[in-house]
Amino acid sequence: MKKINVILVEDDDVFRDCLAEILELSNISVGGVNCAMDFYQAINTNQYDVAIIDIGLPDRSGLRLVEFLRENSNIGIILLSGLSAIENRVEGYNCGADHFFVKPVDSIELVAAINSLYTRLSEAPTVLEDTIGHWSLDKGSWKLVSPAGLEVKMTAKEMMFMGALMSCAGKNITRQDLSNSLNYPADDYGNRSMDAMVRRLRKKSAQELHEHLPVQTVHAVGYCFSSPAIVLG
Repeated sequence: MKKINVILVEDDDVFRDCLAEILELSNISVGGVNCAMDFYQAINTNQYDVAIIDIGLPDRSGLRLVEFLRENSNIGIILLSGLSAIENRVEGYNCGADHFFVKPVDSIELVAAINSLYTRLSEAPTVLEDTIGHWSLDKGSWKLVSPAGLEVKMTAKEMMFMGALMSCAGKNITRQDLSNSLNYPADDYGNRSMDAMVRRLRKKSAQELHEHLPVQTVHAVGYCFSSPAIVLG
């Protein structure tokens, strides 16, 4: 019998490890991460059947992760929370969760929910086909993440520049539009500043990500991000 593959997003290390151990005993394979950034990296490189997500993550609300999964996949989604108020449950379901569990979690019920979701969804692909192998830019943590999952911090101007390019990946963006995004003057000074930024970014990518940054210079036009990309946050 195939193991159900689950990603467990929980920042309480003791609770996460304990829950993962219980699930593993029920023929459920668990990949545990403790923050949203690690979640995005894991989901881009692995195939999961069900996601179990704690709402109260340190770097981003788990609800935003639920919305991301619901918009980009058909993965089964189970929310965890220490809050039991009806408005919290409603918000979770409105974001796209299939189940909402209040801590402490009854492990028998949780296993039953996972099995039920897997049975219902097993005939449909759950891979995030549109994001695997992509570059990603996380606005929440100011990081550029390579397809291999390596990351590098961005400055404010670098975030603005990469955000403008990556949100329109595959399209040529004019220098004028990029200058407007960066609040640079549309003159030689602005152009030199932009070109210097691109050189720094390419150097960063080579040294810290060990990847060629797919920012292409388009002669007499501007720049283009020539690889698949997603912008988060």
